Amino acid sequence: MPKREVYLFDEHGSPWRDFLDEFLEDTASSLRFFDSASKANREISSIRPELVFLSSKFVSPALAQKLKVLRVTTPGARIFCVGGDSGASRGFDFDGSYGDPPEMKKFRKELVHILPMPETIRLLVIDDEAEVGAMVKDFFEGRRAPAFEVSLAENGEKGLRALIDNPPDVALLDIKMPVKDGREVYREIHRRGLKVPVIIFFDAIFGDEIAEIHKVGRPAVVEKGSKESSPPELMNLVKKIVLFS
Repeated sequence: MPKREVYLFDEHGSPWRDFLDEFLEDTASSLRFFDSASKANREISSIRPELVFLSSKFVSPALAQKLKVLRVTTPGARIFCVGGDSGASRGFDFDGSYGDPPEMKKFRKELVHILPMPETIRLLVIDDEAEVGAMVKDFFEGRRAPAFEVSLAENGEKGLRALIDNPPDVALLDIKMPVKDGREVYREIHRRGLKVPVIIFFDAIFGDEIAEIHKVGRPAVVEKGSKESSPPELMNLVKKIVLFS
Protein backbone atom coordinates (compact mmCIF):
# COMPACT_ATOMS: atom_id res chain seq x y z
CA MET A 1 0.00 0.00 0.00
CA PRO A 2 1.27 3.54 -0.73
CA LYS A 3 2.23 5.79 2.14
CA ARG A 4 -0.51 8.19 3.14
CA GLU A 5 -0.55 11.77 4.31
CA VAL A 6 -2.43 12.36 7.54
CA TYR A 7 -4.24 15.69 7.91
CA LEU A 8 -4.87 17.49 11.17
CA PHE A 9 -7.14 20.53 11.26
CA ASP A 10 -7.03 22.02 14.75
CA GLU A 11 -6.18 25.19 16.63
CA HIS A 12 -2.60 26.41 17.01
CA GLY A 13 -0.92 24.67 19.96
CA SER A 14 -3.01 21.52 19.59
CA PRO A 15 -1.56 18.56 21.55
CA TRP A 16 -2.68 16.37 18.66
CA ARG A 17 0.09 17.73 16.47
CA ASP A 18 2.91 16.30 18.59
CA PHE A 19 0.91 13.13 19.26
CA LEU A 20 0.33 12.33 15.59
CA ASP A 21 3.93 13.24 14.70
CA GLU A 22 5.09 10.70 17.28
CA PHE A 23 2.59 8.12 16.02
CA LEU A 24 3.94 8.43 12.47
CA GLU A 25 7.67 8.74 13.23
CA ASP A 26 8.44 5.05 12.53
CA THR A 27 6.47 5.05 9.25
CA ALA A 28 6.89 6.56 5.79
CA SER A 29 3.78 8.72 6.26
CA SER A 30 3.74 12.35 7.29
CA LEU A 31 1.45 14.80 9.07
CA ARG A 32 0.07 17.94 7.46
CA PHE A 33 -1.27 20.48 9.93
CA PHE A 34 -3.67 23.38 9.33
CA ASP A 35 -4.75 25.66 12.14
CA SER A 36 -7.92 27.41 10.99
CA ALA A 37 -11.45 26.64 9.83
CA SER A 38 -10.87 28.51 6.57
CA LYS A 39 -7.89 26.29 5.76
CA ALA A 40 -9.96 23.21 6.56
CA ASN A 41 -12.66 24.37 4.13
CA ARG A 42 -10.13 25.07 1.40
CA GLU A 43 -7.92 21.99 1.77
CA ILE A 44 -10.65 19.37 2.14
CA SER A 45 -12.17 20.58 -1.14
CA SER A 46 -8.90 20.38 -3.06
CA ILE A 47 -6.93 17.40 -1.72
CA ARG A 48 -9.53 14.73 -0.91
CA PRO A 49 -7.53 13.34 2.06
CA GLU A 50 -7.92 9.73 3.17
CA LEU A 51 -7.27 10.26 6.88
CA VAL A 52 -8.44 13.40 8.67
CA PHE A 53 -8.39 14.51 12.30
CA LEU A 54 -10.59 17.57 12.66
CA SER A 55 -11.55 19.87 15.52
CA SER A 56 -15.30 20.03 15.97
CA LYS A 57 -14.88 23.79 16.44
CA PHE A 58 -14.06 24.06 12.73
CA VAL A 59 -17.16 22.24 11.49
CA SER A 60 -19.63 24.62 9.87
CA PRO A 61 -22.66 23.47 7.85
CA ALA A 62 -20.65 24.17 4.68
CA LEU A 63 -17.69 22.06 5.85
CA ALA A 64 -20.02 19.27 7.00
CA GLN A 65 -21.37 19.13 3.45
CA LYS A 66 -17.83 18.97 2.02
CA LEU A 67 -17.02 16.10 4.39
CA LYS A 68 -20.06 14.22 3.14
CA VAL A 69 -18.88 14.73 -0.44
CA LEU A 70 -15.41 13.49 0.57
CA ARG A 71 -16.98 10.30 1.88
CA VAL A 72 -18.62 9.67 -1.50
CA THR A 73 -15.65 10.60 -3.70
CA THR A 74 -13.02 8.87 -1.51
CA PRO A 75 -14.62 5.67 -0.18
CA GLY A 76 -11.59 4.77 1.95
CA ALA A 77 -11.56 8.12 3.75
CA ARG A 78 -11.82 8.12 7.53
CA ILE A 79 -12.61 11.30 9.45
CA PHE A 80 -12.15 11.66 13.22
CA CYS A 81 -13.24 14.41 15.59
CA VAL A 82 -10.56 15.60 18.05
CA GLY A 83 -10.49 17.88 21.04
CA GLY A 84 -14.19 18.27 21.58
CA ASP A 85 -17.72 16.93 21.40
CA SER A 86 -18.51 15.33 18.04
CA GLY A 87 -22.15 16.02 18.81
CA ALA A 88 -21.44 19.61 17.80
CA SER A 89 -20.61 18.43 14.29
CA ARG A 90 -23.46 20.14 12.41
CA GLY A 91 -25.00 16.92 11.18
CA PHE A 92 -21.80 15.12 10.14
CA ASP A 93 -21.22 11.57 11.44
CA PHE A 94 -17.53 11.11 12.33
CA ASP A 95 -15.82 7.71 12.21
CA GLY A 96 -14.66 8.24 15.78
CA SER A 97 -14.19 10.92 18.41
CA TYR A 98 -11.35 11.78 20.79
CA GLY A 99 -10.90 14.47 23.42
CA ASP A 100 -7.29 14.61 24.53
CA PRO A 101 -4.80 12.29 22.81
CA PRO A 102 -5.16 8.78 24.28
CA GLU A 103 -2.46 6.31 25.30
CA MET A 104 -0.48 5.51 22.15
CA LYS A 105 -0.99 1.75 22.25
CA LYS A 106 -4.75 2.14 22.68
CA PHE A 107 -4.90 4.59 19.77
CA ARG A 108 -2.96 2.24 17.50
CA LYS A 109 -5.23 -0.69 18.33
CA GLU A 110 -8.38 1.31 17.62
CA LEU A 111 -7.07 2.84 14.42
CA VAL A 112 -5.91 -0.39 12.75
CA HIS A 113 -9.36 -1.88 13.34
CA ILE A 114 -11.09 1.07 11.65
CA LEU A 115 -8.87 1.80 8.66
CA PRO A 116 -9.28 -0.31 5.50
CA MET A 117 -6.64 -3.06 5.40
CA PRO A 118 -5.23 -5.07 2.50
CA GLU A 119 -6.65 -8.58 2.15
CA THR A 120 -3.27 -10.17 2.87
CA ILE A 121 -0.12 -8.99 4.63
CA ARG A 122 3.16 -10.72 3.78
CA LEU A 123 5.52 -10.76 6.77
CA LEU A 124 9.16 -11.86 6.69
CA VAL A 125 10.76 -12.80 10.02
CA ILE A 126 14.58 -12.62 9.93
CA ASP A 127 15.79 -14.18 13.18
CA ASP A 128 18.20 -16.97 14.10
CA GLU A 129 15.98 -18.00 17.06
CA ALA A 130 13.66 -20.64 15.64
CA GLU A 131 11.16 -20.17 18.46
CA VAL A 132 10.62 -16.52 17.48
CA GLY A 133 9.64 -17.45 13.94
CA ALA A 134 7.44 -20.27 15.23
CA MET A 135 5.66 -17.93 17.65
CA VAL A 136 4.91 -15.37 14.96
CA LYS A 137 3.86 -17.99 12.43
CA ASP A 138 1.54 -19.77 14.90
CA PHE A 139 -0.19 -16.57 16.00
CA PHE A 140 -0.41 -14.69 12.70
CA GLU A 141 -1.26 -17.41 10.22
CA GLY A 142 -4.87 -18.49 10.12
CA ARG A 143 -6.07 -14.94 10.80
CA ARG A 144 -8.54 -13.27 8.49
CA ALA A 145 -9.28 -9.68 7.51
CA PRO A 146 -6.42 -9.41 6.92
CA ALA A 147 -4.81 -12.79 6.37
CA PHE A 148 -1.07 -13.17 6.99
CA GLU A 149 1.57 -15.02 5.02
CA VAL A 150 4.65 -15.51 7.21
CA SER A 151 8.05 -16.43 5.78
CA LEU A 152 11.15 -17.19 7.85
CA ALA A 153 14.87 -16.56 7.33
CA GLU A 154 17.37 -17.95 9.83
CA ASN A 155 20.14 -15.39 9.31
CA GLY A 156 20.76 -11.98 7.83
CA GLU A 157 22.21 -13.24 4.57
CA LYS A 158 19.16 -15.39 3.80
CA GLY A 159 16.89 -12.60 4.98
CA LEU A 160 18.47 -10.08 2.64
CA ARG A 161 18.15 -12.50 -0.27
CA ALA A 162 14.45 -12.97 0.54
CA LEU A 163 13.95 -9.20 0.73
CA ILE A 164 15.47 -8.79 -2.72
CA ASP A 165 13.84 -11.77 -4.44
CA ASN A 166 10.35 -11.48 -2.97
CA PRO A 167 9.89 -8.25 -1.00
CA PRO A 168 7.35 -8.63 1.83
CA ASP A 169 4.98 -5.96 3.07
CA VAL A 170 6.97 -5.70 6.29
CA ALA A 171 10.06 -7.35 7.79
CA LEU A 172 10.65 -8.28 11.43
CA LEU A 173 14.43 -8.02 11.83
CA ASP A 174 16.63 -9.32 14.65
CA ILE A 175 19.94 -7.55 15.30
CA LYS A 176 22.36 -10.15 16.61
CA MET A 177 22.52 -12.96 14.03
CA PRO A 178 25.18 -15.12 12.39
CA VAL A 179 26.52 -14.59 8.84
CA LYS A 180 25.12 -11.03 8.56
CA ASP A 181 23.68 -9.11 11.50
CA GLY A 182 20.57 -6.95 11.44
CA ARG A 183 22.44 -3.66 11.26
CA GLU A 184 24.17 -4.79 8.08
CA VAL A 185 20.85 -5.96 6.64
CA TYR A 186 19.16 -2.66 7.49
CA ARG A 187 21.95 -0.64 5.89
CA GLU A 188 21.78 -2.83 2.79
CA ILE A 189 17.99 -2.40 2.53
CA HIS A 190 18.52 1.36 2.31
CA ARG A 191 21.60 1.17 0.07
CA ARG A 192 19.65 -0.88 -2.46
CA GLY A 193 16.58 1.34 -2.22
CA LEU A 194 14.32 -1.52 -1.13
CA LYS A 195 10.92 -0.13 -0.12
CA VAL A 196 10.31 -2.59 2.71
CA PRO A 197 9.28 -1.21 6.12
CA VAL A 198 11.19 -2.79 9.00
CA ILE A 199 10.47 -3.52 12.66
CA ILE A 200 13.65 -4.09 14.68
CA PHE A 201 12.97 -7.00 17.05
CA PHE A 202 15.81 -7.53 19.51
CA ASP A 203 16.91 -9.31 22.69
CA ALA A 204 19.42 -6.77 23.94
CA ILE A 205 20.78 -3.76 22.15
CA PHE A 206 23.08 -0.93 23.21
CA GLY A 207 22.62 2.77 22.68
CA ASP A 208 25.42 2.96 20.12
CA GLU A 209 23.75 0.22 18.07
CA ILE A 210 20.46 2.14 18.05
CA ALA A 211 22.37 5.30 17.12
CA GLU A 212 23.97 3.43 14.23
CA ILE A 213 20.55 2.32 12.98
CA HIS A 214 19.19 5.87 13.33
CA LYS A 215 21.90 7.15 11.01
CA VAL A 216 20.11 5.21 8.28
CA GLY A 217 16.43 5.42 9.26
CA ARG A 218 13.85 5.41 12.04
CA PRO A 219 12.32 1.93 12.12
CA ALA A 220 9.93 0.74 14.80
CA VAL A 221 11.93 -0.91 17.61
CA VAL A 222 10.52 -3.65 19.87
CA GLU A 223 12.35 -5.45 22.67
CA LYS A 224 11.67 -9.18 22.95
CA GLY A 225 9.93 -9.99 26.21
CA SER A 226 8.42 -6.51 26.60
CA LYS A 227 4.67 -5.86 26.58
CA GLU A 228 5.06 -4.49 23.06
CA SER A 229 6.38 -7.87 21.92
CA SER A 230 3.25 -9.82 22.90
CA PRO A 231 1.67 -11.37 19.77
CA PRO A 232 -1.46 -9.14 19.82
CA GLU A 233 0.57 -5.93 20.24
CA LEU A 234 3.07 -7.05 17.63
CA MET A 235 0.24 -7.74 15.19
CA ASN A 236 -1.23 -4.27 15.74
CA LEU A 237 2.20 -2.75 15.12
CA VAL A 238 2.64 -4.75 11.91
CA LYS A 239 -0.78 -3.55 10.70
CA LYS A 240 0.09 0.05 11.52
CA ILE A 241 3.43 -0.13 9.70
CA VAL A 242 1.76 -1.63 6.62
CA LEU A 243 -1.01 0.99 6.63
CA PHE A 244 1.33 3.96 6.92
CA SER A 245 4.36 2.82 4.91
